[in-house]
Amino acid sequence: MLLAQSGRLDEAIDTARRLIDDDGLNPDAHQLLALCLEGATGVEEAIGQYRLAAYLDPEFALPRMRLGLVARRRGDNRTAAGELERALALLPAEDELRISLFGGGFGRIALTVLCRAELDACGARR
Repeated sequence: MLLAQSGRLDEAIDTARRLIDDDGLNPDAHQLLALCLEGATGVEEAIGQYRLAAYLDPEFALPRMRLGLVARRRGDNRTAAGELERALALLPAEDELRISLFGGGFGRIALTVLCRAELDACGARR
């Protein structure tokens, strides 16, 4: 994450791919790769990595949130609402370390507010 946050996306992507080569079942490595790819305009591949991270750990809120945000940007409000609802349900129990690593500098409350605001923008009812 430090490489990605310092703008060294190519190195961060290489590191994430090495982590996945070592343990392809590590949801955090797939989340890291997805964040890097999304930042480097590899959005389609990032979506696949977010989905894989969520599949590998069904309790991992942050890939669901990112999938919702990407879907919302693309105008797919139905998919966005479903993913954001799932993220909201999972966020209260999300691991604090994961929030620190993958929350973009935001805490649990801010991420919850973001999900709710995006849901409102989708026209979703809670």
